[in-house]
This record gives sequence, C-alpha cells and structure tokens, in this order.
Amino acid sequence: MKKAEITVVGSYNTDITVHVPHLPKNGETIIGSSMQFNPGGKGSNQAVAAFRAGADVTFIAKVGCDGMERAGLQLYDKIGMDHKNVIKDATSSTGMATIEVDDVTAENRIVVIPGANMTITADEIKEREDLIAKADILLLQLETSRESIIESVRLAKKHGVKVVLNPAPYSDLVREIIKDVDLITPNETEAELIAPGHGGDVKATADEIISMGCPNVIITCGSSGSYYKGEDGEFRIGAKKVTAVDTTGAGDAYNGALCTAIAEGMEIRDAMKFAGAFASLSVTRPGAASSMPDRSESVEFMKS
Repeated sequence: MKKAEITVVGSYNTDITVHVPHLPKNGETIIGSSMQFNPGGKGSNQAVAAFRAGADVTFIAKVGCDGMERAGLQLYDKIGMDHKNVIKDATSSTGMATIEVDDVTAENRIVVIPGANMTITADEIKEREDLIAKADILLLQLETSRESIIESVRLAKKHGVKVVLNPAPYSDLVREIIKDVDLITPNETEAELIAPGHGGDVKATADEIISMGCPNVIITCGSSGSYYKGEDGEFRIGAKKVTAVDTTGAGDAYNGALCTAIAEGMEIRDAMKFAGAFASLSVTRPGAASSMPDRSESVEFMKS
C-alpha cells in the first residue's frame, strides 16, 4: 500500500478545556468538574489525525515563545511526528482556545484567540514550497492568516497537488478560493453558510457548492454520518454508534483520516467509512489531538 504524503498548513492552539454539568446560559455562573490544558488547533489536530491514521505528515504552523506552545511540541515528540516547520515567533502569543464541554451531552462551545496563527505570511509559505509540492494532498482549514491560505492554494495548484479544504471556522475566503479546491468538507452549519437558503437539504446545498467550482463535497452530519456528492456519484455513509465523552476535534479526526485514506488510493466511499470510524473512536476519549486513535484501532473498529 502506498504511504500517504500529507502537508497541513494550519493552526496550533493550546486548548483550555473546562468540563461542566451543562453549558451555561447568558449571565449564568456554574461550577465545573475539571479543567485541562491540551494541544489543539484545527491544523494541529488534523495533522496529528493524519499521522496517527498512517500518513507521513508535514505540518506548517506558527506559535509564540511564551511557553504555551510546549504542549504541542511535546505531543509531536511523543508520537514521533516531525515539527521542524512549526515556526516560532517571539513577537506573538501562541494561539489559545477555551472549550466548555457538557458532561452530560458531550457537546461543546469554543472561543479561539488566534495569536501567532494569524501572523503566518505568504513569504513563509513560499519558503516551504517544496513541502507543498511533494504532497499527495494539501489539507487546509481557516484558522490561519488569509495570505497564508491563498498562497498555499496557489502553490498546490502550481504543482498539481490536490487541495482539501475544511472550511472551519467559516469565512468569506471560501468563496475566493473554492474554484481551486478539489474537495471541500463542511459540516452542516458551515455548508449552510457557504450555500444558504436550502433548509438543511444537503443535496441542494452540495449542488450549489459544486456550481461554485469545487467538484467534490462531503458534508459531515455528526452522529448521522456524512453525505458525498461529486465526481464519484452521490451517497450517504452512516456513523457507528458510540458513547461520546468529548466531541471536540471529531471533525478534525475525520478530515485527517479521510485525507490519509484518499492519498493511499482508497475509493471515496471506503475513505469516508475509514474516516467515520476514526472520528467515532476519537469522541470516546477526552481531548482533541490527544484523543486521536491509531490506524490499527480504527481498522478493528470498522470490522466490529
């Protein structure tokens, strides 16, 4: 089997996760049950997921030198993922996210403070052109600077590298770059923001997104699975039923595993099944990057 080569340009955040009996209402003060500091950020989570799923991963990101970056670097060392292209910037703070997790439903609410993620420049991406050129897939999100994303897409198209965009958190940049994206992977909320007015009809939403120039769409639907429309047809893939502990990072787990499977040569239907199993396992554990299963666990879970 071909070894997948994935380059991720994306964010690193240190997650401050607070577990609560329920998500507080406006003006409500509640007593939490626990708090953890964990490595996170959509880019980092997806890079770790792809690595744990079996890919060779190059992660291009930017952090501060304030000590908050250490959790991420320590995780990368622990799992053996290269991080020499995580740029350190003494003039910026490391990205941060505060995450409230409902102890009963496992649903979450997140506030992100981007910090160094928004200072990645086009020149810093250009200096790493070879790392994009060698990839099977360039995986992007929207938690870094606008110029870094635009330049990454430009270089990928220059070298014929497939671009997968997870359009989160949503911004109008999607409409600017979507014609150069090979596969877009919004959740239901993000899909509605890209193509509003379809009342939750994923088929009509996907049709409009495809009309914008992106040939393949996967809309992830949480515990209901995922929907695909594109060059390989149209179908839905169900999700395995699990008891969720923490849904933070589930979409990142899905995207990292999906790109790994596609880069290995799996058909899209099988890639989605693998990614779904990988993501389902990730929500049975607390944390984001730290909750990612390994490939063997996911393969066994698919068989169960």
